[in-house]
Amino acid sequence: MLSFPMDEARARIIDEEERLLRRVQEAVAQRQRLAARARGAVDYDAELIDLRDQIAEARLEDVAALVAQMERLQRVAERRAEVSVDHVDPGSPYFGHLRLSEQDRTRDVMIGRSTYVDSSTGIRIVDWRDAPVSRLYYRYDEGDDYEETFGGRPIEGEVLARRSLAILDGALRRIGAPQGTFVRTDDGTWTVSADSPARLAGGQGTATRPGAASRGRLGVGSDGARRIDKHLPEIAALIDPRQFDLITQPSSGLVVIHGGAGSGKTTIALHRIAYLAFQEPSRFRPDRILVVVPHPALASYTSQVLPSLGLNGVLVTTFDAWALRQRMTEVRGLPREHCEETPSSVARLKRHPALIEHLARRARSFAERIEAGLQREMHDLPMGDRVRAAWKALRGLDLDAKVAGMAAWLAGKTELGGAGSASALDGATHHVATRTVALLRRHVRDVVGEWAEALTDREALREAFDREDPGGVSDADLDGLVRWGTARAQLFDPDAPAEAPRPSPGREAEEDPEPRDEPGDDDDPHLGVDGVRDEDEERPLLDREDEALLLRIVQLRRGLKRGSQPLRYEHVAVDEAQDLSPVELAVLLGTASGRQSVTLAGDVGQRLYLDNGFSDFPQVLRQLGLDHVAIEPLRIAYRSTREVLALALHVLGPLAGPEPPSAPRGGAPVELHRHSDTGAAVAFLAEALRELAQAEPRASVGVIARYPEQALQFYRGLAGSEVPNLRLVAANDFSFKPGVDVTDVRQVKGLEFDYVILVEVNEATYGTDDESRYLLHIGATRAAHQLWILSSDRPSLLLPQSLRKRGW
Repeated sequence: MLSFPMDEARARIIDEEERLLRRVQEAVAQRQRLAARARGAVDYDAELIDLRDQIAEARLEDVAALVAQMERLQRVAERRAEVSVDHVDPGSPYFGHLRLSEQDRTRDVMIGRSTYVDSSTGIRIVDWRDAPVSRLYYRYDEGDDYEETFGGRPIEGEVLARRSLAILDGALRRIGAPQGTFVRTDDGTWTVSADSPARLAGGQGTATRPGAASRGRLGVGSDGARRIDKHLPEIAALIDPRQFDLITQPSSGLVVIHGGAGSGKTTIALHRIAYLAFQEPSRFRPDRILVVVPHPALASYTSQVLPSLGLNGVLVTTFDAWALRQRMTEVRGLPREHCEETPSSVARLKRHPALIEHLARRARSFAERIEAGLQREMHDLPMGDRVRAAWKALRGLDLDAKVAGMAAWLAGKTELGGAGSASALDGATHHVATRTVALLRRHVRDVVGEWAEALTDREALREAFDREDPGGVSDADLDGLVRWGTARAQLFDPDAPAEAPRPSPGREAEEDPEPRDEPGDDDDPHLGVDGVRDEDEERPLLDREDEALLLRIVQLRRGLKRGSQPLRYEHVAVDEAQDLSPVELAVLLGTASGRQSVTLAGDVGQRLYLDNGFSDFPQVLRQLGLDHVAIEPLRIAYRSTREVLALALHVLGPLAGPEPPSAPRGGAPVELHRHSDTGAAVAFLAEALRELAQAEPRASVGVIARYPEQALQFYRGLAGSEVPNLRLVAANDFSFKPGVDVTDVRQVKGLEFDYVILVEVNEATYGTDDESRYLLHIGATRAAHQLWILSSDRPSLLLPQSLRKRGW
């Protein structure tokens, strides 16, 4: 850190903040002592228990009076609970400080995670999520004049001071102010940098440390306050005005956030959830919120962040894990495992956005056939009009619910308006209606059959692909999809002919009178009588892409369920949305409640998959029928330094957006180190990492290869070189602790390291194709402070020529 003289003005800032913190801690401690004594004076719980015991033993004529007394005491206890102040943590009571001047009156307001007002001491801590005055902290800088309306009353004033603070274990550790960043070292002394305070926008271990490193030396110096825990720090203090506006968007509707690496997308999504849950706690309960992230490491990470924002019990998962769990519940009898030999062309077409409308059209046509079949069956029957009236009374329900409602009506379990009781039907009408509804119910619930037909109806598929992507799908690829689908269908139903037309609901109801559930384990044709699978037969497996297709079919026919109730989330948040296919996004959006409170965050510049059908946000929103939704761009990249971001944008080349983000923070230059072979690169890196471990033991380092095999090779070499705190991350099992994580680039999406070393950045590993550009960009933008690039052959042509020239 570049240190500057601690002049009188800077020393006064530190003194003011330390004295203010002591005042707050003393006031909070005093309030807590008084509250404890008040609770001890009247133990409402004990009195209520005593009254309950008296009621159990009282005479009948005394019970009414005792119950009335118990109700009165309960109301008093509830009122006392309502007026009690929110809990304020003395160890970290607030993270922001405003000094405001209004009409010749000066007041200090602190911004924290709960509200605490003590008029006797002049201490005001307001909750960042709720108090109107918190808007001043997020929208104005020190020295700004402001005009706001609070409680219907216009307020004008000036922000005399605006400071962000880090208070850990009751001690003031950092002050961010326009005058500099003040950091308290482990020995209690203060240092100051003249840089503007960093704005952290998601990630771990960020600090303002401009480039002070010499070439060939890893590390830019320790500020004495690096955290051991590499999880998300207190970032509510660092949210910028643009991010705050997105967080506080109305609770209904879809918010789409598009921003580059480190621009705060995850920060906004998580804090938006916390904000909504605080504003409407009864609606946005944790069990009614779904957060979808791209891989298990981020799921684990996010699950540990949300409790610090006041949300415990929120489901944080990957799409694959969530979809498998839902499909196993909704569609029984199918295997958990997936086929690992799916042709790439088949996987691409199963992710194609054209399948959204293809499945929807089939669902509409199926519903029309179901209704036409019922009408036809009832046409010549004596009391067919009454059956048709019962069907009409169920309008508005999904198809499965309508058929179930008809079955209940025919069984005499309910009456339907306009149709009366089914007991009044004549025998012939009741008999035919019962058999028809049974067959209809079987067809409606035959999700596997619909899945098989949807992927083998070549003519309809051709129309769907041509409608959405004219000329984009070749006949050869389409034929491959149909052949693969036919083979899969026969594996799940080996007795079915290669061309098996679906029966239309009609007179054939007489041939199959009983409804049939979807196949369970007992229906598996590959199991012998002893329950042992015949290994000589090919085991049917789904493709990974089939999970979303099956769930979408269920949604279109009957809706997903949670137990016996519809599965509806009050808020759905999707991070790195560009890594999901439009079909998968349609499934997730289909779980949102009627008010459609959804947050989608992503960056097309960080695509991991180029064949998932996600082109760009405007196109995907159109495919989802959401053309009207505005996309909210983020222009500032807070994570990485200007030097790192410049390299990352150069790597993207023509794939970079028209308005690339900017980085406000400078740092160490990006370095390329060329070596004759991998062994030399490992030896060089091991020495640098051992030195870094001595100088900055709390640093987090990511050694990132493109392929897992390369990561394993470097890990073994570094382990043999006795690099301390070394970990191989092969299955997203990040610990988020200081040390060195060796992994491949597909596992680091959404994560952050203090230092990143990209290894084997050679022409052979990173070509000039789009996938190489995206992956190298992702790897580079994991670095918060310093980025090294190692090459054991000719460096990748994606790197700037100036860097390649001086790489030795």
